[in-house]
Amino acid sequence: EAGGADLIRTIFGRTGHAYLVGVTGPPGAGKSTLVDRLTAGYRGRQQATVGVIAVDPTSPFTGGAVLGDRLRMQSHTGDEGVFIRTMATRGHLGGLSRAAGDAAVVLDAAGKDNVIIETVGVGQDEVEIVRTADVSIVILVPGAGDEVQALKAGIMEIADIFVVNKADREGADRTAASIETMLSLEMWPEGEWRPPVVRTAATTGAGMGDLLATIDKFRSQS
Repeated sequence: EAGGADLIRTIFGRTGHAYLVGVTGPPGAGKSTLVDRLTAGYRGRQQATVGVIAVDPTSPFTGGAVLGDRLRMQSHTGDEGVFIRTMATRGHLGGLSRAAGDAAVVLDAAGKDNVIIETVGVGQDEVEIVRTADVSIVILVPGAGDEVQALKAGIMEIADIFVVNKADREGADRTAASIETMLSLEMWPEGEWRPPVVRTAATTGAGMGDLLATIDKFRSQS
């Protein structure tokens, strides 16, 4: 533990180059597929390098991450410009936000242009993890109208960008409208960023260009 803290202190001076993208949302929202597409999008830009930190629930049998093999990310296997690290919760999230943050620092110091932190779930601990990012993306799927209300307390307020993924499914309009309704209840000072709602279908890649452009726009304004 002490050695890890010393390492972070030592390399901290080499950080500040990477842009950290936080991605969260309920299980089943298609986060891994979307992160896979984001990674491909960044790799296509002047060969920008990418680090991915995937925070997964723990398997009670192996103690490793359930999604440890990151099957959906297999397309980047063998690409030296992409580094993927799965971090298991091991049944408690307590120190995980710190660990994920430290991992992001290491990838930043290693020279990655973009670091994507993906978390499964929408609890307070996941909020803390995503809060370490430069831009926070909250993904929802059609039929999540009630979920929008339930999530409002914690995760909704950290979102810089909302994504309605699987937008080719019925109910996408309703889900987008419920997010817009919630946003309209807030007071947005003149000139302040108001989180937009971007629709994607990550399995086909639809809307990913819009999402990358929206992240760029947010980055240029912050």
